[in-house]
Amino acid sequence: MRRLLLRGLTGRVLCEKGARLWVSVLGLCLPVWLIWATGAASGQEQAKPRRTWPQPYSVQRDQAAGILRLSTPYYRIEQDLKRGGTISRISLEHGKAANLLVQPLETRLSTENKAAFSDLFDTSPIVGFAQDGLNQIVTVQCELKDREGRGSGIRVKSTLQYRWGYIKIRKELVGPAGTRVREVCPLYTLLAPNLSEYGFREGKTEEEGAPPFAFGSNVWGKLRPGQASDRPVHTRYVPRSMIIADPGVEGLEWFAGSDLWQWDLQLSGRRGQARCVLERSTNPPGLVLAVSPYWSEQTAVDLPRRCSFDFYVAFPILDGRAHKPWLHTTFNRNRGNWVSTEQIQQWAKRGIQTVHCHNDGDYYNDGLFWRDGSYPPYPDMDRYDKVLKDCRQYGIRTATYFSNKELHPSTKEFQQHGQQWGRKNRKGELRHNFYRAGSEYGAQMCLRSGWLDFFKFCVDRVLKNHPLDGVYYDWNTALLCCNPRHEAEREGKGQADGHWDMDELLDLMEWTRNRVGPDGLVIVHNTTTPMFATENFADFVVATEWGYRKWTDPGPDLQDLPLEWSLVGAVPRGVISYGLLDAKSPRRLHRLFALEAMLAGVTPWPASDEAFALVPLLQPLGEIESCRFADWRNRAVSLSHARCAAAVYSRPAEAYLLLVNLDPSPHEVTCKLHPQNLPYPLAQPANAVKVLSSAPLGGKASQAGPSALLVRELLGNGAKIEIPGDGAILIRVH
Repeated sequence: MRRLLLRGLTGRVLCEKGARLWVSVLGLCLPVWLIWATGAASGQEQAKPRRTWPQPYSVQRDQAAGILRLSTPYYRIEQDLKRGGTISRISLEHGKAANLLVQPLETRLSTENKAAFSDLFDTSPIVGFAQDGLNQIVTVQCELKDREGRGSGIRVKSTLQYRWGYIKIRKELVGPAGTRVREVCPLYTLLAPNLSEYGFREGKTEEEGAPPFAFGSNVWGKLRPGQASDRPVHTRYVPRSMIIADPGVEGLEWFAGSDLWQWDLQLSGRRGQARCVLERSTNPPGLVLAVSPYWSEQTAVDLPRRCSFDFYVAFPILDGRAHKPWLHTTFNRNRGNWVSTEQIQQWAKRGIQTVHCHNDGDYYNDGLFWRDGSYPPYPDMDRYDKVLKDCRQYGIRTATYFSNKELHPSTKEFQQHGQQWGRKNRKGELRHNFYRAGSEYGAQMCLRSGWLDFFKFCVDRVLKNHPLDGVYYDWNTALLCCNPRHEAEREGKGQADGHWDMDELLDLMEWTRNRVGPDGLVIVHNTTTPMFATENFADFVVATEWGYRKWTDPGPDLQDLPLEWSLVGAVPRGVISYGLLDAKSPRRLHRLFALEAMLAGVTPWPASDEAFALVPLLQPLGEIESCRFADWRNRAVSLSHARCAAAVYSRPAEAYLLLVNLDPSPHEVTCKLHPQNLPYPLAQPANAVKVLSSAPLGGKASQAGPSALLVRELLGNGAKIEIPGDGAILIRVH
């Protein structure tokens, strides 16, 4: 580990002996640039790493401005060394807002006499550095002060671990004995006003009436300017996580570390004494986010001599590229009727890109299925390998299903460690998941135990022995657990204070990406609990399996689709239809499902006939990933009919407009193009051509004809265009 210590803005630089660190000190009034080199320069052009592969930070200090910058090709973070060393900027290279923070990430405290103190008012914090592999560790020590600069006697040490796509933050407060406080707020900020939708995982437990093994799905909401009906968040229980987004564009998230006790019990000894607020501000515009583990108007409590709070701030890694429709399917043993070579050829011909083996239950009543934690699962593993090799031959990437929360009771590991590793309620009971009566998936485990190491062993064992490209993780979410054996201070005795396995889930995701390599395959399933921090390591995400109302005719309006439908567009996403549609649903609803997915840049999962019918519409684009995508909320195309919408694929010299009709009858719409609002603005479009029109289910996409459009109509009062019912057309503008 390499270390550097900088005190305030004096320019003093102290390096440990032997540190591989190059420092240029150009004087007190000039920047000090600090750049850590990782590995030797080869002099050869290397391929740009994928978005999912962790890369080193560039670290720069602007001495004159008092700004510390940490950046990657995808995002930049700044700490203001004249305002307590607080994080004052988070900007995404391919995002919209110049800064996701209107105000810095501040630590606040209010004393018994209502004096307010903040780290923002310490103008000379002590700042230290260390490098740990690709990660940077910044420590800031300061005093909480009031607006006039008077000290409180309470010091804060902030340790910020800069990792790939997220920052792990520890706030340690140290103060004199007898300090009484009405509020302790480790995080207060004002977020950019374009972040208008949110989801949070409630902090309630069994004590407050939550189901003992609650999954903890997000509570969704919106905070749009001028919408009085939108509901802010006000809760006395610190949420376990909060995700705030500009849908389809960008976002930010906060979540607690695994030690939930810090937020629930540390200050008052009683749950429900906290205060978390997410609400819209008008002056200045933005969203107030405040997370206070203790808050009271009437009652002050003693601040411990030392207390700590662990939390994370994360953001999506956006690469600015449009995603190809993700066409995926599954296979399993199927009573020994393994997928044939001919079927795999057909998959490849239809455009299937990835498949995974999914056989976690005894679907066929023959006792042969892949019990979680067991190996080998089948007597004919050579046939399993044959499927994988055939897929590889035809260019289809493969993965196998793992549940990182389930261990089958038939395994010796469960019999030896199930009680120790298990996710338990406050009564000490384990939860077993059943496919049907008498047929079990497995018992729920908690990653904050030896289960994490055994699970890694299971994954590694399968990847070593079979020609797979990677993994498919189900239950890829942190869950509340009350097993006292997972809390060091309890030593397995008494009731647990409560924890979840968030730290460990991140550890697993980082390990998995490293295990499969930069070009390996990671698919995660996290229905109702999307997280930027975990999805940053994934190639594909599966969402919306359950938790939402069934679709009925005419289907939901686009603005009523869940936030997780496309989230912010950072990762190719598969949206599951079978939780929203069933065998009795009209085929038209399946078609609408595929159309609404296409307007958001996502794909039905597994790939449906309707998806296969619509994908050819995008073939004229060629290399889709060379485009930037803007979904149906874009400001570049306006259509005159409420049930018609447009998405945009944009390159520097051309744009493709995907116009969609969500009604069964054709509509003639007025289409206006605002070329300055395209992801790549077009200064003077010269031509516009109808390229393709969607086909009925089972048919082929056809030339739209007449092919030529007068571009001046698109740019003027609008061109009259007919869109087929339950269909789409593609227009090229260049």
